[in-house]
Amino acid sequence: MSLTLGQAIWASVKPIIKIYLIIGSGFILSKANILTADGIKCISSIVLTLLLPCLSFNKIVANIEDQDIKQVGIICLTSALLFGTGLFCAFVVRSFMPVPKKWRGGILAGGMFPNISDLPIAYLQTMDQGLIFTQEEGNKGVANVIIFLVMFMLLIFNLGGFRLIEQDFKYHDEESAERSTIEEATGNCEKETIGSSPEAPPVAHIGGSGPYQPNAGPEHLSSLGSITPQESQAVTVDSNQPQPLQTGRSAAISHRRRRSTASTIRTLEPQDSPTNGISDLVREYSNVDQYGRRRSDTHRSQLTLAGQYSTAERVRSSTLARMVTSDVNVNTQDVNESGKSLPPWLYKLSPTRYVVFFFKNCLRPCSIAVILALIIAFVPWLKALFVTTANTPKLKQAPDAQPALSFLMDYTAYIGAASVPFGLLLLGGTLGRLKIGKLYPGFWKSALTLVLLKLCIMPIFGVLWCDRLVKAGWVTWGDDRMLLFTIAINWALPSMTTQIYFTAAYTPDNAVETVQLDCVSFFLLIQYPIMVVTLPFLVTYFLKVQMKL
Repeated sequence: MSLTLGQAIWASVKPIIKIYLIIGSGFILSKANILTADGIKCISSIVLTLLLPCLSFNKIVANIEDQDIKQVGIICLTSALLFGTGLFCAFVVRSFMPVPKKWRGGILAGGMFPNISDLPIAYLQTMDQGLIFTQEEGNKGVANVIIFLVMFMLLIFNLGGFRLIEQDFKYHDEESAERSTIEEATGNCEKETIGSSPEAPPVAHIGGSGPYQPNAGPEHLSSLGSITPQESQAVTVDSNQPQPLQTGRSAAISHRRRRSTASTIRTLEPQDSPTNGISDLVREYSNVDQYGRRRSDTHRSQLTLAGQYSTAERVRSSTLARMVTSDVNVNTQDVNESGKSLPPWLYKLSPTRYVVFFFKNCLRPCSIAVILALIIAFVPWLKALFVTTANTPKLKQAPDAQPALSFLMDYTAYIGAASVPFGLLLLGGTLGRLKIGKLYPGFWKSALTLVLLKLCIMPIFGVLWCDRLVKAGWVTWGDDRMLLFTIAINWALPSMTTQIYFTAAYTPDNAVETVQLDCVSFFLLIQYPIMVVTLPFLVTYFLKVQMKL
């Protein structure tokens, strides 16, 4: 089959149009405050715990077989080269160009981790219409991308790559944290006053280190929900509190929860108020206070003191549940506490906590789905229970002449199909909330240089690597062209959007300076306009010159 130059250009541009239309839709929904920060977090959790695992299981079981073990090995090796090259480029930029001290780890993470998942999958699913690739080849390419994604998750979670982002944050000293803990536990802190006399109604301080409502009167209290007169609480404001993150008048509305022994009060942002931008993401994702303590631990302590720490709450707030149901609720403290339940002599061994932490992260839904899918895909007798291919043995079929467990493939295909559209909508919604603050002098040069290295220079390395694989005899253009194409486009992807969520999670919601968020926002925002040109150019070149179509 031969393509004209016009056909090759159109085939490379058409997926970009679809991708950016979906991203733009998420952007508009975010600006209209329909896709709120809370909605982004909720949908992200659904994608992480259900949609992406279903997509991964379905594509791997259906499109990878035991003879593809070599291809899986090539993808693993390519991933190591891809991440290592990005890390090297970021290190060079950090060493010779102006980068804020508070983002020296973040720039390494930004260079090292590409956005492997929704973007390449959406690209491949647009090109499998028969002009260049068949639908079968497209599905095979999606399965290859998922293997790349597994290597990405292995590095950033299991091997602790998130610590590159976390190391940029310096919190208040531990002595102040301990003093604050004692004050909260004894109830003698000036920030919280509980009236005990009949004449004095209970008073609860709302705000703490988070945003607050300065003029909260009876009208404001009435909007907090259904509260009985016995449970009503007056609101006091501590003038000594540090100023919270805010980008508009709606930032004064509280998003934090304060729980007393009688009831819980939560203030919600009105749906018709203007969007708060990135400060909303911080309030939703922030997992630490100004002392670096996990908010989940503080919340658990409050529930325990209030006598409300039930079995269900214990399960929801457990370290394992928190780690595997969220993409960013993990930090160095989780590493250090891993293996604590083991015998003391074993826990004291240095490698123990890292080994336990590694296997804990293997319990993430997507990791479990991929592990199970690879086992099934590499064992023909198991694979025959789910799908029928030329290489699977013949087993007794269900009454509809389909494999006995084909209904699981139908379920995962139906649910998993929503993963990519939702992922791209979330990408647009997140970009819509990013705002560029005051940048470190000269940082724009460093960010732009690294972006050009990632999107213009690294794709050249990807093409050279594909050529090297063919010359070494590991793959051929005839049998492995989809694998080679998938490898090439993964070298041309922008940085991971998850870095925004990690940065917000490590930022206290009362932070005055947000250098890390300002840097990562600028770094991400300048990549997507450039990718409109660089990715189609790479694909056109690869189709015409490398694949000789």
